[in-house]
Amino acid sequence: MNWSDLYWQRITPLHVILWPLSLFFIAIIALKQLLYRRNILRSVRLPIPVIIVDSITVGDSGKTSLIIWLINSLKLYGLHPGIISQGFSENYGPPLPVTTSSKLSEVGSKSLLLAYQSKGTCPIWIGYDRIKVAQALLAAHPECNVLICDDALLDFRLHRDVEIVVVDNSKHNFGNGLVLPAGPLRDSLSRLNKVDGIVMNEKSSKLVIDTKNHVRTFHMKPESECFVNLLDPDKRSTTAAFKDKPIHVITDFSHAQSFLEQVRYLKLNVKSHTYLDNFQFPKEQLQTQGDEIILMREEDAVKYLKSASEQFWVLHEEIAIDIGLREVILKKLREKFMDPKLLDILVCPLCKGPLVYKKSEQELICKADRLAYPIRDGIPVMLEEEARELPAEEEV
Repeated sequence: MNWSDLYWQRITPLHVILWPLSLFFIAIIALKQLLYRRNILRSVRLPIPVIIVDSITVGDSGKTSLIIWLINSLKLYGLHPGIISQGFSENYGPPLPVTTSSKLSEVGSKSLLLAYQSKGTCPIWIGYDRIKVAQALLAAHPECNVLICDDALLDFRLHRDVEIVVVDNSKHNFGNGLVLPAGPLRDSLSRLNKVDGIVMNEKSSKLVIDTKNHVRTFHMKPESECFVNLLDPDKRSTTAAFKDKPIHVITDFSHAQSFLEQVRYLKLNVKSHTYLDNFQFPKEQLQTQGDEIILMREEDAVKYLKSASEQFWVLHEEIAIDIGLREVILKKLREKFMDPKLLDILVCPLCKGPLVYKKSEQELICKADRLAYPIRDGIPVMLEEEARELPAEEEV
C-alpha cells in the first residue's frame, strides 16, 4: 500500500482539521444539484444520448475496462459510440482528438490507454470543457449516435441519460468514509441511490452497498488472462509459451507489488524493475538481450508505444459483466430514440449524409447509398451489413 492509499484509510489529526472542508465540499455539491434541479442553472442537452461512467472515489476503479466493454456492446447493436473526457485533472486545453500516436504529455496516459484498447473503433476527444469537447467530436464525427463520458459525475452542466458508477469491490475502496479532501470519496455515498446502475469491480474481498432505492448492482470480474504484443495487439500468447523465457517486468512504483505478485502467481521467470510515476526509462535501458521479454501493465505500456520493440508485451485481462447492465442501458437508450427529433439528426455511417425516417417500415433510408437501416426494438442498427439494399424500382 503506497502513501496515498495509506492516507485515505486513516483518520488522523490532519483529517480532523480537513473535515470541515469536506462538509463545505458536500454543501457545494448539494447546492449545485438543487440549482440545476430548479432550472436556476441550466444543463446542456446534447442532441444524442449521453452515458456517464465514473467512480465515487478518486482513482479509476476499473472504469477503462467497463468503457471498452460498453463500446463493444453498443457496436454489436449497431450503434456508433464516441468517448469524451477531460483527459486528466490538469487539462485546461481546448477539444483535442486522441489516437495512439498522440503525445503522452498532451493527452495523458488514461486517454492514451483508451485509444490503445479501443483499437480505433470509436473517436475519443478530450478537453477542459466537456460540452465543447462533445460538440467538437460530433462535428468531426456526425455518424456518432451515443456518447460515453468517462468522468463528469459531478459536472451537472452536462445533461446525462444514463449514469453508471464503478466501485472497486474492496474493503479499502471507501477508505475512511470521508469526502475530499479528508477522504477518498468524491461525493457522499447517498449519491449511489440516484444512479442507474452500480458496477462492482470484483478482485478482492466482498463489499456490501446499501442502496435504499434498490439501484441495480452488477458484477464485473476477470474472465481470462493472456499476453498481448504491444506493437501488434492481434499477436497473443498464453502463459505456457512464456514459462521458460526470462522476463523483465517494468511497472510504476505504486502498482509494483500487486503486479509482481500477479505475474509470479503465473510462475514465470521474472526479473523485476520498478520506476516512479511519470518517469521514463531512456531507450537504451529498454534494450533486451536474446529472447528476454519486457512485460508491463497496459496502463504503463502505452507510455512506450513510440519506443517499444517487438519484445514488449502486456498482461491483458478479459472481463465479464452481468448481462443485465446492457439491458438497463439499452432500455434507457430506447426511451431516448423514441424522440423523432433524434432520428432526424442521425446520418449514414458510410457517406455521412442525411437519413429519411420511415415510421411504418421502422427504417432509416439513405438516398445516396440506397440503403435502409433497420430500427429493431427501438434501436437504430447503423451497420452496413444489416442494411437493406433498395431496389432500383423502389421510390424513396
